Amino acid sequence: MLHSLSTSSADFIESINRPVVVLSKEYARGHHTGLHIHERTQFLFATQGTMRARTQYGSWIVPPAYGLLIPGGMEHEVEMLEEVSLRSAYIQPAVMPEACLRTCRVIQVPLLLSACIDRFASRPLEYDNDDIAGNLAAIIIKEIATIPPSAMALPFPATPKFQAMTDAMLNNPSIPKSIDDWAFELGMSRRSFTRAFRQDTGLTFDQWRQRLRFQAAAQLIASGQPLSRIAPKVGYTSAAALKAMMNRLN
Repeated sequence: MLHSLSTSSADFIESINRPVVVLSKEYARGHHTGLHIHERTQFLFATQGTMRARTQYGSWIVPPAYGLLIPGGMEHEVEMLEEVSLRSAYIQPAVMPEACLRTCRVIQVPLLLSACIDRFASRPLEYDNDDIAGNLAAIIIKEIATIPPSAMALPFPATPKFQAMTDAMLNNPSIPKSIDDWAFELGMSRRSFTRAFRQDTGLTFDQWRQRLRFQAAAQLIASGQPLSRIAPKVGYTSAAALKAMMNRLN
């Protein structure tokens, strides 16, 4: 029997003195968690459905076969873009590498990790660390810690003038303005703009816009719209061009 998130709370999760706790819940399309915090590192993985998560630092689309790692203590919110069958692993920070405790990241979930999480969800919450559940917990921790992140993160800039620009693009991903257009609008040279934007977000402007459009397209795909209708909404002239971009990033 899978343990349900509906009976959980931050205190309940923390009261279980085990390195890994896995809970599950079914969510309806459109469900929104609101901003909240966990002391433990959280790994969100949906066996069905697509989610979108946000923090003050960025936005992440999490489709099936992918998972999102959220460091403990980081305020976040999650929106269900479809009906979602969720597995949520709460991991004690002390057993995770330091690199996993700094920022959110999306990883592609291999069959081994998926199977271990699903099997673990049916074990007693206060399991014996020396039995099969303890072995499953060790595999889950190792897998999450060592799988490289995917290219689905959309980091938000900290610079106010860049924030105004990216907010406009979040509201309308099809905006056709070029680097030169934005640099002129912000009173910067092209060189200063590109250097400062990369320092602020860790991405080039073109990389950031591609990820934005990927996320916007993924959200519309989850709503059931065809690529032919989605493409112009996210700045592409054809469904083929949009599909090629998404295949490159996926």
